[in-house]
Amino acid sequence: MFFEYRFWHFLTRPNELASQLQTGTMRHFNRRLLLIFLAGIALFALREFWGMGTEAFTSLLTTMTTTDYIIARYASLAGTILWAILYIAFHIFGVAWILSMLTKIPYRQLVPLQVLMTGLLLLEKTVLFIVFAIKGATVSLSFLSFGPLAVTVMENWFLILFMNQLTITSALIITLQYRFIRGFLVDGRWREYLWILIGLHVAMALITAAVAYIPFDSILNSLFGGGF
Repeated sequence: MFFEYRFWHFLTRPNELASQLQTGTMRHFNRRLLLIFLAGIALFALREFWGMGTEAFTSLLTTMTTTDYIIARYASLAGTILWAILYIAFHIFGVAWILSMLTKIPYRQLVPLQVLMTGLLLLEKTVLFIVFAIKGATVSLSFLSFGPLAVTVMENWFLILFMNQLTITSALIITLQYRFIRGFLVDGRWREYLWILIGLHVAMALITAAVAYIPFDSILNSLFGGGF
């Protein structure tokens, strides 16, 4: 039996996706996969054009020629596109592989789920970008996370960045992944799988917070501003 892979339909019914993956053959999946990649690349490139995350280049204007600055911006755009591809590929294929190792669900069956989850992450980034574009400014903390609350009661910036990764979208993704697993497996280890998902997302939030400590501004100035 064939069934059509529909993003919005299965986004709210991951358990139905799990059931149909076990009994039918999926159609039009590659189209949705390509669409997610193209939409993600377009979103990341648009944020780059608008200037989101490129604040470090402003100071370079005083130390570089216009030509050098343009080259630096093109290099930054190329890097952004590459990062978008890696970001999307990791959340689709990398996380699917990790979940397969943790749950023993076949890797190929988890990829369609992760396409839905990655689309949800891109929707979150789109909402943030629209709000920032309307306000004409960006902040390092997401209003969809615990970051703004954490900054009012904490002084440790690492913990603040960690809390900033715990968003409404993260909770929704855990819920949808859990529903998919329950629709796929019948061994009754539901509480264990829930804790596995929570632990995985907490670990990824910790890693992301740690990466945020990398001094990218200093690296950019070293690369384009005339040495160390």
